[in-house]
Amino acid sequence: MKLKYFVLVLLAPAVMFASGDGEGKTDFVPRVINFAIFAGILYYLLAKPIKEFFVGRTNDIADKLTEIQDKLKKTKEDKEKALQKVKDADNIAEDIIETAKTEAKMLEEKIEQNLKTDLENLQKSYKDRIEVEEKKMTRNVVGEVVEDMFKGKKTELKDKDFLNIIKKKVA
Repeated sequence: MKLKYFVLVLLAPAVMFASGDGEGKTDFVPRVINFAIFAGILYYLLAKPIKEFFVGRTNDIADKLTEIQDKLKKTKEDKEKALQKVKDADNIAEDIIETAKTEAKMLEEKIEQNLKTDLENLQKSYKDRIEVEEKKMTRNVVGEVVEDMFKGKKTELKDKDFLNIIKKKVA
C-alpha cells in the first residue's frame, strides 16, 4: 500500500510538468516503467537485509539491556551481601569489645588479688626478718656479756646476778 503512494509521489512531478503539444512522442511511459522496475529490484534486493539489520539491531539492544539488568541485579545482591558482612563485622566487634572489657575486669581483679597476696607475704616476711634480727641481736648481746665476764675476772657472779645482767642487756 505504501509502495503505491510512493510511486504516485514520484510520478506526480513528471505528469504535472510534462510539456508537449501532443504531436511528438515522449518517452515518459518507458521511463516510468524503467523506474518502477528499478524500484522493485531495489526493494526486492534491499528490503530483507534492511529488515534483518533492524531486527538484529533490536535483538542486540535487547540482549545488552538484559545483560545490563543482570549486572545491576548482581551488583545489588553483592551490595546486600557486603552490607550484611558489615553488620556481622559490627556485631563481632561489639562482642570482642564486651569480651575485652570482661577480661580486663577479671585481669584487674586477679592483679589486685595478687598484689594483696604479695603485700601479705611481704609483711609476713618483714615480721619474720624482724624476729630473726631480734634473735641475732639478743645472741650478740648475750655473747658480749659473756665475753666481758670471762675477760674480766674481777667480778665473780652468781647465777642470779648473771641472769639479772643478761636481762638488763636484753631489755
